[in-house]
Formats: sequence, structure tokens, C-alpha cells
Amino acid sequence: MNTYYRRTAGFKALAITLIGLTLVASLAFGAPQAEKPMAQSRVVTDMRGRSVTIPTHVKSLIALDAGALRLVTYLGAADRVIAVEDDGHGREKSPYEFFALATYRIAYPNLRNLPNIGSAANHEGIIAAAPDLIISSAVEVAKLDQLQETLGIPVFGVDVDVELYDAERFYDQNAILGVVLDKEERARALNDGIKALLQDLAERKARVKAPKRAYAGGMMYYGPADLLRSTGDFLPFDLVGATNVMPTNPTGNRQPYMTGLENLIASAPDYVFIDAANINLSKAGYRTNKATLDALVPAFANRQVYSTFVYKYYGTNWDNQLVNVFYVGKVLYPELYNDFTIEEKAEEIWKLFFNVPLSYAEVCAQQNVVPQRVDW
Repeated sequence: MNTYYRRTAGFKALAITLIGLTLVASLAFGAPQAEKPMAQSRVVTDMRGRSVTIPTHVKSLIALDAGALRLVTYLGAADRVIAVEDDGHGREKSPYEFFALATYRIAYPNLRNLPNIGSAANHEGIIAAAPDLIISSAVEVAKLDQLQETLGIPVFGVDVDVELYDAERFYDQNAILGVVLDKEERARALNDGIKALLQDLAERKARVKAPKRAYAGGMMYYGPADLLRSTGDFLPFDLVGATNVMPTNPTGNRQPYMTGLENLIASAPDYVFIDAANINLSKAGYRTNKATLDALVPAFANRQVYSTFVYKYYGTNWDNQLVNVFYVGKVLYPELYNDFTIEEKAEEIWKLFFNVPLSYAEVCAQQNVVPQRVDW
């Protein structure tokens, strides 16, 4: 080295050499490099069309707003949730009247033992929890962007308004969440299972000769209501080949809405199905108008009124919704659905969605309903 420096005879060459050695040492011993952050992150497109830079491996997360946590449990990632909401309808920790109507709370009871961050408005609490990722069902892109900017944490937007009418979008959402959470295999298994169920239902529906006329009431949607909250887009009717006597929501959003007693009477359904979430209010509403309904509505006159599992509570219960499809099929077309019991089918579907076994009796007990003909 000394010979070299004497030959070059200058400090400039020495400085260049030392800089070069420093760079080599930095590379060898793992000093920060410009490329390293890129190697530890990736860009994904969420369900609102936003490009979100997320960690390569998401080890911790918080799910915010209706339905987001349900989707996380479907993907088998409940063990990565580090804190939960506990305000409003997102009360994940505090049991209350409707607590167990979100079936994922029965499947993953340990979620209620996690720390409480209140709600999406508790920015300080979320930042202190320091999750790798936020999964939010907020609809507005601006709201998602603002939350991400405020928290300094990636926010991935999901769509909890998607219904199985748009099965491809539902599958796409599971698939992208599988990528985000390193659960691609689980997402494929879930999607394949749902596809098989829908194919089975399509084959049974094709054998329906005379569609039955039916009404769905007692829908839970932004709060309780009686049997007059109905829907013209009731998946069980559509998938088993029944005629829904009610029109779709006039707003076009395919969600439940309030109708009137005169409309229920005029529609004259032969069967009525009441959502478990509002079974007591629906019973009270029936008794208030018992004489009229018994005289003018065939379903009430012939005692063809049945309870079903809750369809919507803190977002769509897609798992229970599919159980309801098979139950409605058994009621309306028993000859086409006589190869299983509803207990067997419900446990099969819950196992598919949650990847943990659930007891039919336990779910019925906690949700305070048994799908059956009501005795009013």
C-alpha cells in the first residue's frame, strides 16, 4: 500500500480509495441501501382501486369498520389481529344483545381478549398499537387515503357490500387478501368450496318445476326492524329458484328496505322467512296485525312462516347466508334437498368459511335461533 501511495503521490487518490473501501464494507456488513426498503415491501391494488404499498410479510394488523374483521377470519389470519374495535356496532369485546350474531365471534372467541382501540377515529391508539397493516371497509377513497396519511400505516380497502350475486368480485377479494396476508392457498380453498356449493345449488335449481312464492322479512340493516323490513334481492330465493314477491330496493343498491303492511298483503306470499336478528320484533309486529295477516296472507293463514339465521349484522354474514340458502331450499323443495340435514350442511359451510369446526347447537344457542317453522 505504501509503495502505491508513494507512486501516485497524492491525497486525492487516497481519498478515492478509502471511499471505495467504505462502500465495499457497507455492502458486506449490511449497511442501509437504497434498494432495501423496496425489497421489504410490495405494491398491491385494494378493492377500491388504490395502489397501496404494504410489507412483504404482514405480521400484524387491525381491521376497521363493518365486515373487515369477518373477512380476515375467513382467510385464517385472526392470529395476526393485535387489537379490535369496541365502539358502536363494532363492539368486539363487550357482549351485548346482538354480539354473537356475527358468527366469526363464535368461531374466534379469543378476539375479544385483544386490546381495545375503540374505533377508526382513535388515531393515537392505532398508532401506538403499531400494526403492519390496516384493513378497512370504508367506502370513500378519500377517507381511506386520509386515514393512511394520518396514521402513517398502510390502509388496504375492502368491499363488504359485495354480495354473492357478484361471485367473481367476491372471489377476487378473497384472492387479493390471500396475497396480502400470505394466505393464497387458504383463499383458493375458500373460493373453490364456495364455487362447489353454488354449482350444487344451480343443479338443484334447474330441477325446479313450479317456483314457490316467498317473502323475506325482519332484515337487520342499519338497526332493528320488524317483519316489514324486506328485500327484493334475497339470495336464498334466487339460488333455489323461488319467486321473491317483493321488488328490489328502489335505490338500486339491492339492500333491505322498509315496506308497508299493504304491500305485504298485496304480495300474498305462500311462504315467509324471518331473519333471526329481528325475530322478536317481527313476532310483535305480526301479533299487532294478526287478524289481518291470517285472513289475507296465505303464508300466515297456512302457518308457513320460518326463521332463518341472521343475514346482515355488522356487514353481510356470507357464511350464514349460504346456510340459509340450503335451509330455504329444504323448506320450499324438500324433494330436491333431502340428501342432507340442515345441521350437517351448516357445520360444513361454517368449517369452509372459518376453517375451524363449529357446533350447530352452539351457534343456535348463542344466536338465539333455530331455523324452523315459527310458533306464533
